[in-house]
Amino acid sequence: MPRRREDEDASPDLLCERCQETFARVLIQECSYCSKDFCRNCAVRSGNAVFCSKACADAWFFTDADEGEEE
Repeated sequence: MPRRREDEDASPDLLCERCQETFARVLIQECSYCSKDFCRNCAVRSGNAVFCSKACADAWFFTDADEGEEE
């Protein structure tokens, strides 16, 4: 799946927004919740998805459940 930032920046490296280190573009992923770029070292796995932080993972899976309980 092509990443939307590839068209903007042709450099072979990207910055991990969590640890601020530069990695090859193929080693950087985009968070499913907040769209931040992160490296494999900073990745948080939850279910079948990978997120940049535990907060994003929790928000992805539990935000809708919390809103439904308030009704």
